[in-house]
Amino acid sequence: MERISVVLLFAGMALSGCGGGGGSSGGGGSTGPSGGGPVSVPLGFTDLTDTVGFPESRPFAFETSGDLYAGGLSAADYDADGDIDIYVVRGLNDENVLLQNQGNGTYVDVAAAVGLNMISKGSGPVFADIDGDGDLDLFVGSFDDYPYYVMRNDDGVFTDVTVDSGILLTFVMASVSATFADYDNDDDLDLFLTHWNTFSAADSELLWRNNGDGTFENVTVQAGLSPGGDGGSFPSIQTLTHNLSDLDQDGDLDLLMAADFNTSQVFMNNGDGTFELTTDTDVITDDNGMGASVGDYDNDGDMDWFVTSIFGMTLLVEGNDGTGNRLYRNDGNGVFEDVTAAAGVTDGHWGWGSCFADFDLDTVLDIVHVNGWPDPNFDGDPVVFFRGNGNGTFTEMAVELGLIDNGQGRGIACYDADRDGDLDIIISSNQPEQLTYYRNDVANGNHYLGIKLVSPSQNTSGVGAWITLTSSLGSQVREVRAGSNYVSQNPTEVHFGLGSATTADIEVRWPDGSLTSMTAVAADQLLTITQQ
Repeated sequence: MERISVVLLFAGMALSGCGGGGGSSGGGGSTGPSGGGPVSVPLGFTDLTDTVGFPESRPFAFETSGDLYAGGLSAADYDADGDIDIYVVRGLNDENVLLQNQGNGTYVDVAAAVGLNMISKGSGPVFADIDGDGDLDLFVGSFDDYPYYVMRNDDGVFTDVTVDSGILLTFVMASVSATFADYDNDDDLDLFLTHWNTFSAADSELLWRNNGDGTFENVTVQAGLSPGGDGGSFPSIQTLTHNLSDLDQDGDLDLLMAADFNTSQVFMNNGDGTFELTTDTDVITDDNGMGASVGDYDNDGDMDWFVTSIFGMTLLVEGNDGTGNRLYRNDGNGVFEDVTAAAGVTDGHWGWGSCFADFDLDTVLDIVHVNGWPDPNFDGDPVVFFRGNGNGTFTEMAVELGLIDNGQGRGIACYDADRDGDLDIIISSNQPEQLTYYRNDVANGNHYLGIKLVSPSQNTSGVGAWITLTSSLGSQVREVRAGSNYVSQNPTEVHFGLGSATTADIEVRWPDGSLTSMTAVAADQLLTITQQ
């Protein structure tokens, strides 16, 4: 049964029924990139979970602690038909599903037909073109020594190439989240994995370098990313979410690790295949880094880092005080300042996957994240939605917007599921194991622009590209990424809210440093830009 949509007009205005997406004409009522406070912007979400063809929920089989945080989903256009499909791992109780978007608001499971209906303790699926042939392949991690998978896409049918890939994981709990990125600028996509149980491992198997032919080699120690890789000075870590971002805008991708037990870390890319640990432990202080998002929340032209954690922990763990989420503001050189309290994003319960995204199309990023843990104090944790106010602060208003979900949320994907110009939300939970789909029904007349990249290099989707949009309301920046929000993936495309602006100038800095510029691009379209 479809739940009633909710639209809230901020600043005390009345509630009303909502219309369609955000690309309609009319006044913006939005704040520009650099200022203003809360404004009157109608925004709301409709729960369409029961109407879109998602599979029936199954109880999750809890056998080990790993089952409590495994799982997840990937949102990607695996069949290149222009809309976004969903791949979901489902544990030992049922086959994984590939939900093919039918382009009409419904989905059909085609996993068995294309060879992706595996049964395993799967975690952190990510689509990326790992062999440079123009289609999206798939990596699926696992727990408890169950199989993990590297699946090659051959004209829409997938072949298991795990053994041939060279990826050999030796940990009992193999991997949590996965991210593909070209850290060494050789035009192919390398694989970064997180492993929660590598607290004292000499080789944490975090980085797998692509050899250029779709096979990989473990270069974690050589890159300086393991406790044994630099003479023992590297801190032990229990990683959960990696993000790759050009923090200092020098043309290579730096590494952010959200990690448990006060061990989140910052690594700057040296440009020679190695990373330098630069974590300021007086600043990077999240007690239990779980999920993470990277985005320019203050529109100052660099990428900031949001880390979900635990607020008000009652479980007694030495060195963990339950001090909540962290928002780390980048000074433009990869040096961070903790602005969490001033921004108002501390209390997010027991946080997991998160997204930075402009849901109301006002040019300012919002934050949404999922929560929960099977403990009496956290079992019913709700979804959290922090709306960006445009002045560096956020206001939590999930319930007011119709985001009412108290499941054990782990993964989350935020993208334009129905191609109406605004960003929708899909949540994967593991108790009960289910998907929840919230359609965005923003109706404020604001405009948008979506961008996909195509490159003739082996990095065919331009992962790592830096995109600058400039309109009458100022400038915004985005990066093209392939994972991870915590065991989950947004599509490899970017999205801008334009407010009242109807045109914008675009500059793409491709991973090889070349530039593509476009002027007076019309709003309200999904634009494909091809590297020349």
